[in-house]
Amino acid sequence: MDWTKDYFDEFYLRYFLQTQKEEITKKQANFVVKFFDAGNYLLDAGCGIGRHALLLGEQGFKILGIDSSPLYIKLATAEAKKRGLKNVQFIQQDIRKLFPKHEFNGILNLWSSFGYFDDDTNFDILKRFYNSLKKDGKLIIDIENRDYILKHFVHETFKEKEDIFILERRHYLPLTSIVTTHRFVVGKDLRKEYLRNIRIYSATEMINLYRIIGFKNIKVFGDYTDKKFSEDSKRIIICGEKR
Repeated sequence: MDWTKDYFDEFYLRYFLQTQKEEITKKQANFVVKFFDAGNYLLDAGCGIGRHALLLGEQGFKILGIDSSPLYIKLATAEAKKRGLKNVQFIQQDIRKLFPKHEFNGILNLWSSFGYFDDDTNFDILKRFYNSLKKDGKLIIDIENRDYILKHFVHETFKEKEDIFILERRHYLPLTSIVTTHRFVVGKDLRKEYLRNIRIYSATEMINLYRIIGFKNIKVFGDYTDKKFSEDSKRIIICGEKR
């Protein structure tokens, strides 16, 4: 079952995408800029509503943003047009079906947009990224750090957002390293249930996957301030070059 088809809907848009603070998005975009030259062609894979792609486009990069949600792509396209960004394009595209029609200087997969599928599919996605890069192109992936998650594992959370209540119950499956999250949403005239299955990775696993595929000069960061990675880092930001 592909949980992503029902998960990224108007509810996720309103309560999770549109609530992201602009200063955080700017910090993330500014981190990415340091790895590329002005005018480079970048792919934002899993772009959502284009938070990063739009900011990078404003800095002069040529950007292609892809996402499986037609709603998110529609909104991102409208925003790019509103800002007059002719160097930014958005198309609906499943990353599992990405073909190297373009050669990118860089590919970005940010904000925990990797690990949605089984190990073979996740590995195939990495290969597709590699094959879509130019020589010396870079792949940057940003995911949560498995070591940190397990050290501080939260089985259940309950929070209020505007006019709704959100209950999340999480389970870790050690044989597959998958965190399963059941999300229950309750509000006036609203009752919805979501299921998410995320394969979480350690930094060692990600480094080995990059190496197997052929990436060189692999670097790992603990956050968007170039902080040195450690087991207490909440995130794994990994960059590798195609040689």
